[in-house]
Amino acid sequence: MKKGIQYMKRAILFLLISSLALLCAVFDSVDNGVAKSISFIGGLLFFLFLLLGYFMFYRFSKFRKENTERAEKTNGKPGIIVFFSNSQAKKADIAMIISFVISIATLIMGQVNPALHANILFNLISVLSSAVLIFTIQMHAILNGVNYRYYLTLTESK
Repeated sequence: MKKGIQYMKRAILFLLISSLALLCAVFDSVDNGVAKSISFIGGLLFFLFLLLGYFMFYRFSKFRKENTERAEKTNGKPGIIVFFSNSQAKKADIAMIISFVISIATLIMGQVNPALHANILFNLISVLSSAVLIFTIQMHAILNGVNYRYYLTLTESK
């Protein structure tokens, strides 16, 4: 059972690292070769950890299917269409909504006043809200899903 728990923990950790790698995009607006390299490496890390995270999530899903009855396999709606199913999911859903609003606001502000893109603080807020939005969308889908409900039963039985 501990092996299955580690799959879920690693999946969430890798998805967090993937989203944090987007912070390297702040350096994209700097006209420096080193800064451009950091931005490029951040993009590579984003996709690498995204793939690792979803691979670990796949392994957990496979673990769940191997260790549950056939009737349990078909229960539940996909996590992407369920909201506020547990306390962790409520936090992720609220953070997702807030980061969505901030991301849209920075997008509109950047379109209205293109000079804001020269401001490093504006770029940081814009990229950070996008990184949080990506992470919270993924957590919304995972924490409201069938696999996470199974994960909770594993951790409660410890």
